[in-house]
Order: sequence, then structure tokens, then C-alpha cells
Amino acid sequence: MTKTILITGSTDGIGKHLALKLASEGHEIILHGRNSEKLAAALRDVKASSSNSRVSAYLADFSSMTDVYRFVREIKNHFTQIDVLINNAGLYSGAERLATSENIEITFMLSVMVPYILTKELQPLLEHSNGGRVINTSSYMHHFAEPQGLDFGFEKKYSPKLAYDTSKLYTIWLTRYQAHQFHLQGSKITVNAYHPGLIATNLVKGSKATKDSETSKLLSKAKGLDEGIKTGYFLALSPEVSDLSGAYFDDMKLAPVSEKEFSFEKAKQLIDYCDQKIAMFNSN
Repeated sequence: MTKTILITGSTDGIGKHLALKLASEGHEIILHGRNSEKLAAALRDVKASSSNSRVSAYLADFSSMTDVYRFVREIKNHFTQIDVLINNAGLYSGAERLATSENIEITFMLSVMVPYILTKELQPLLEHSNGGRVINTSSYMHHFAEPQGLDFGFEKKYSPKLAYDTSKLYTIWLTRYQAHQFHLQGSKITVNAYHPGLIATNLVKGSKATKDSETSKLLSKAKGLDEGIKTGYFLALSPEVSDLSGAYFDDMKLAPVSEKEFSFEKAKQLIDYCDQKIAMFNSN
């Protein structure tokens, strides 16, 4: 049975490669990107390579809350059901802290805030699926996170590595919290996170991440894109994980998670922070 699958950040790298594979198998694919030219090119490539006409593309700059909610409205207007939501969009930011107009640090925005909003807002469409799945892209680098003090905005201390590693830890906190909430609601939606493996995509090419010692070691063992999409593909379609939720995967297997500072009370503080920023946006 074919699925309707939304993949954010799918104009290149893992997102695009995953879209190509899934489209070639006949699944309906919803692409997303923030650059109109790259998005148009990805749409042409996926359609041509897969001979699948059921591929659509939506433009949105996820560094803007306005664009995130416009994207949500467009998806809701054009689709009644989504079977799989793959929150793939992300970035490794620069030396200077960048933030949205709500003062949400940009790495956190893409890794945590956007997946939270999309999962929450698209829940009705996921419920229409017989077991909707949400897949959040984390990273092995979450093991090097520094969540002490729960400075979600990285206002007291900032570096690109700190923001990236810690946001990827918060992605796992978000995953656990939402999985728990869906369970309490009696929902069949599952939410899992995964490490795709460090891949020499545009996310890390030319960034200072490659100069970091831990990242350099991982990059020396970098996977190709075919390897990099295996776990995302597995989580999207495999019956083996149809009833698993709130877990973290690496190489298509359950993997150890850093428990630094974790508790459901602190995960709730993360959600409260997100809700406060959403309320701030809605009040303007």
C-alpha cells in the first residue's frame, strides 16, 4: 500500500535522496524547501527519476514562524491524510547567534520548534492514517550536548556546536514527550528519532563543524547517501516499528540515548518554552 509522505528539507542531501527512493516505489511525496530554484529542480528530478507524477513541492522558510504556519495551512488545504511526516530540515549555524523575531535561536528553531509545530498542527491528517508516523532527525552528536540550565534559546552561552549538539538532544526530548502524549490520547501515531549517520551533505560541507574533533572523527567514517537514508526509510515503512514510539534509532536499530539532565518535567519545560514562543508569535 502506498503512503503519502511529507519530507521537510528535501531539496538536497538525505531529504532529496529519501524522496527519490520513496517516489520510485510509488509513494506520494510532498517536498519542501526554502529556495525556489532548488525546490523546482528537486521536483523535476524526483518526478523524472521516479516516473511518479504524485510528487508536489511547497516553498517555506522555516526560520520564519509566519512561513511555518503558512506552510501548515497549504498542506491542510491540499491534503486530508498524511501517513509519514519526516522532519528532516536542519542546519549548522555560524559563529554569531541568529534568532527569529521571537528570539528563537535558529538551530533550535529548525531542530525542535518546527518539528513540534508541524506534528501538532498536522496531527489531524496523521490521525486519518492507519498508524501515522512522525520521524524526527536527531544526531549522534546529541551525546556531546550541554543542556545544563535549560537555556533553550542559547542566550547565556552560544557556539554553533553547542547549539547543534544540544538542539539534537532536545529533539529526542521532544520525541519522547510527544510519544507519551499520543499514548495518553489513545492515538495510533508513533514518533521516533534517529541518527542518519554523518554524511558530507551541504549541512556540514564548509562549516566549522568539520574542524571539531568529534565531528572530524565521525566525518572520516562518513556514509554515502544510500547508507544515510536506510534508517529513515526503515522508520517510514517497516512493520517492525509500527508499534514502537518515543525511541531513538541508529543503523536501523534501537540505540543508546544520552540521559543528560532528562526528565519528563524538564521535557515539559521544553514544550512550555515552545508554547510561549508560539503565543508570542500569535499575539503580534
